[in-house]
Amino acid sequence: MSITRRSFLKRASGTALSGVVPLSLSIPVSKAFANEQGDYKALVCLFLHGGNDSFNMIVPAGADLHPQYAAARPDIHLPLNDTLPIPNSESGQPLAINSSMPNIANMMEQGNAAALVNIGTLVEPVTKSNLYDVVKPSNLGAHNKQQAAWQSSWGGDGYHPYGWAGLMMDVLGNESATVSDSLSFSGNELLVGATSKDVSISSSGVKAMDALSHSNSVNTKFTAMVENPYGSEFKREYNRRLAGVLDFQEELTAVIDSYPEDTSIPNSSLGLQLRMVRRMMQAANQLGHSRQVFFVSLGGFDSHSNQRPKHDGLLETIDLAMSAFHQSLETIALDSSVVSFTMSDFGRTIENNSKAGTDHGWGSNQLVLGKPVNGNLSYGRYPQFIKDGEDAWGNKFIPTQSSEQLSATLCRWMGLSEDGVDAIFPALLPSNSNPFNSRYLGVLGNYIDEGQDQEVKILRVSATQTRVDHTPEMAIDGDPVSKWTAKGLGIQYTIELAQTAYVSKLLYSQAKGDVRQYFFDIETSNNGIDYELVTKVTTPGTSTGLLEQAIQRTQVNFIRITTNGNNDTTSSLVTWNNFQELYVIGG
Repeated sequence: MSITRRSFLKRASGTALSGVVPLSLSIPVSKAFANEQGDYKALVCLFLHGGNDSFNMIVPAGADLHPQYAAARPDIHLPLNDTLPIPNSESGQPLAINSSMPNIANMMEQGNAAALVNIGTLVEPVTKSNLYDVVKPSNLGAHNKQQAAWQSSWGGDGYHPYGWAGLMMDVLGNESATVSDSLSFSGNELLVGATSKDVSISSSGVKAMDALSHSNSVNTKFTAMVENPYGSEFKREYNRRLAGVLDFQEELTAVIDSYPEDTSIPNSSLGLQLRMVRRMMQAANQLGHSRQVFFVSLGGFDSHSNQRPKHDGLLETIDLAMSAFHQSLETIALDSSVVSFTMSDFGRTIENNSKAGTDHGWGSNQLVLGKPVNGNLSYGRYPQFIKDGEDAWGNKFIPTQSSEQLSATLCRWMGLSEDGVDAIFPALLPSNSNPFNSRYLGVLGNYIDEGQDQEVKILRVSATQTRVDHTPEMAIDGDPVSKWTAKGLGIQYTIELAQTAYVSKLLYSQAKGDVRQYFFDIETSNNGIDYELVTKVTTPGTSTGLLEQAIQRTQVNFIRITTNGNNDTTSSLVTWNNFQELYVIGG
């Protein structure tokens, strides 16, 4: 009886993990959780071991926050002339990137990369006010625990023993593929699934057994053993079967060797990993892969002292390797099929320490790279750079975006269904008592409003002018007959939401909306002071029923409607404004 390549690999990887992964799967993953997959797609996770000081990677550039940042980090801060401008945050904050990363800055300007601001491991949304009332990840300062938290998902009473990408590939992976479609260059939790297992890979190739990838000596002795069978017939038969492993390895090597290295990718540790990633992507069709996930890594980020020179050098390594890798994908027509993203143990402290370094923090900034990225924007809100300030827990930033929201967004882009996301990421369920504003982040696709459309609770409303007995509250009382009215141009009607939310649309109805066109502007704000114009509305003039206006803004706390009258044929009526019903929809 011969051992097939696939069954051998499954047995080898399963043996290595026995005793670690429970035999019964508590997460109900199913092939039914896959959307129609279509063309090839791949993810590349770049894990930055040690805790990248990403607040010296993505820095505030505005007149309000940059002085705060410089004051908090007198020994290590970046002057503005050591930075390059990048797209503003969702809340309109000017941002910049470390000048050691000019190529990624250029990718951002072209819309092919984006920054995620103040993101971290969260079980539920955390603010300064609810800090001691919510569940938070344990061991926030521990490298191993936080590395695992970024790579897995919260299961109710702790983190799952599986990686979120491994569970995703349980659904999306090809069970009949020649070799696993999850490939890693270093140990990780990310690619551990209930049924899918990653294959160890190095810049020099793939080894058929995990042990063979870690030691040339082991590989040599193994080869000698199977090529020189001895002893009993049982031993000889055992050796003959093991020889099949080497035969498979030779075949696999031949496939990979048919795709030469792209030497335009730098000859650095990270660059060499990415050269092999590119070759494996080219071989995907021959290997039976329509989806691939790669885990590459770079160390040296635990910067407790003398941080700036070494850290800037590491960022330059990332910049040169990742930009060259994505540029190289254009030459093989895969640039629209690959998304890379960074993860790291945690961010660093707000203030630098006495040794010109930083210590273990919580919130961090991350990068998402590739043509599929919704670029020309940085996602999230940059925190106030004040120790124990409104955005801080002592000397750590409190994240305002969850690592699991990023993971869920990546899963959806790969082809996982909404139900699949619910199964793998129960902490993101909208039905939770303290839900996130969305399962997803806006950096990829348009998933942020899928399945999230529900009425967003309004805390209060107000208007700069109102007619007696037609108060602002009458537009949100659920009665389609009562209404808010006011006469004049430039009157502002403001909606304050009960909590920060993603707003997908505004529903409204107006008296005489079937015979008049009304004119108004819609703006949104996170703080009630700085507003961003969403759109200028001219109503159709054909209905008194509910109409829909797209908003599609994240991190919204306030919606301001500036009314500018109507086109009634009677001149004395053209400055009247009204709303009979107003509903905010989002998640």
